[in-house]
Amino acid sequence: MIRRVKVRKAHKHIILLAIMSGAFSLVLTNSAFNILLPGFVRLYGISTALGGWLITFYMLAMTITMPLTSLIVDRIGRKSAYIAGLGIYGLSSVLGGLFYEHVQVVLMVRFMHGAAAGLMIPLSLVLLFDMYGQEARGRITGLWGMLLMIAPVIGPTLGGLIIQFGEIKHLFWMNVPFALLSLLLCCTNMESYQPVRRKAVHLEGVVLMVVSVAAISLGIQLISIQTVSFWLPASLMMLGAIAAVRFIQKENDRTEPLIRYRLLQRNPLYAMTVLISAIQDSVMFGVILVLPLMLQEVFHLAPSITGAVFIPAAIFTSLFAWIGGSFIDKGRSLNFISYGIVLVAISVLVFAIFPQSVSFIVIAFMMAVRGIGNGLSSLTITTVGLNSLSEDDLHEGSVLSSTIERLTSSFVVMLLAVYYEVRWQTISSSGVSVELAKWFALKEECIALGFLMLATLPLVLVVKRKKVAIDVGNSRQSAV
Repeated sequence: MIRRVKVRKAHKHIILLAIMSGAFSLVLTNSAFNILLPGFVRLYGISTALGGWLITFYMLAMTITMPLTSLIVDRIGRKSAYIAGLGIYGLSSVLGGLFYEHVQVVLMVRFMHGAAAGLMIPLSLVLLFDMYGQEARGRITGLWGMLLMIAPVIGPTLGGLIIQFGEIKHLFWMNVPFALLSLLLCCTNMESYQPVRRKAVHLEGVVLMVVSVAAISLGIQLISIQTVSFWLPASLMMLGAIAAVRFIQKENDRTEPLIRYRLLQRNPLYAMTVLISAIQDSVMFGVILVLPLMLQEVFHLAPSITGAVFIPAAIFTSLFAWIGGSFIDKGRSLNFISYGIVLVAISVLVFAIFPQSVSFIVIAFMMAVRGIGNGLSSLTITTVGLNSLSEDDLHEGSVLSSTIERLTSSFVVMLLAVYYEVRWQTISSSGVSVELAKWFALKEECIALGFLMLATLPLVLVVKRKKVAIDVGNSRQSAV
């Protein structure tokens, strides 16, 4: 009996390795690409605007694929859908390694990487939830978050070393062993999922959904590019909004919609966690935009030092995501999520009052505080929301929340970028120096992000009350 339990546990850990090796490699590669734009521009002799599509294509493909994941899972099952994502990732990496001299191929590979991410990222956590019961889901989410937080720290350094001492093809070939390992372990150890096939494929609905998500996300990406006229991204976002409204009108008449957005109506606890997560993601990506600008434009830190400042945040986010997950598994009060939110808000707000002479140690300490807050609040609230769903709705809920968070954070980052450019130029026109004008604009954005984070505190209290009510109801049913 004991031996059987050990074998079952080892089997679970093998699947954990299978899923996480693929997801880790995917995030690692993307973080490496994100800082290599100047190197690509020089290597291929292309404009910065064209080089920017290396990032835009990835984000666009991922955002389009995510809402389609629930339909793909319905037709072929969770295991096959994840393996399909791995296959796309591995095959496209091989193509990139073989034909890296052609920038067109590299752009296509980045699009395929984004499509793979749209399948793999939301499904990776759901597959782990399938293997581990609710009593371990918090810790599994913490481990999942740890690896996905460590990868962006390693990626830029690894990408820089490859560009400096190697060839761009190695950035593609290094993915292949991870993809093959994950593919082999998934195929041989993961149980197959019987496709439900409840969703009827309506071409009009698929087209409307793809157009709405693609147009909105592309419009958001383009609006911050100065060489693009404002009318183009504005028209795209308008087209996307119209397509989204039409899509919802059509889907309201269907028993099984392509995206089960009615989960937000049927499950208030899940809906509240999605709202909190969307705000938290917006603040997190907003900080990633604002703080490097402040550190380099105002505090005059070198880019390498600026990157190093984010390492404490990643380390402490990883560590406290595990701790927060353990609290969830042990049934602790959700008060620690509120503490985490307060820590994140404080760590962002203090940058609005820091003098230019602030020491590097103080900055690194506040980034560590932000990491602690993120670890306690971000992934734990996601776990609470997903735990409130039935097993059949897990992948639907993960896909829906991921799509909403991605679109919301992209929109907020776009607003921050536009506000920064307009605001510092307005302040500078009144006679203030450019550096001081940029500092004032960035201070205002830090204050806005800090208070936006604090605005989630009342929502966490609502989540806590609803979760307590559900737990009490479940206890009564068990007693009966």
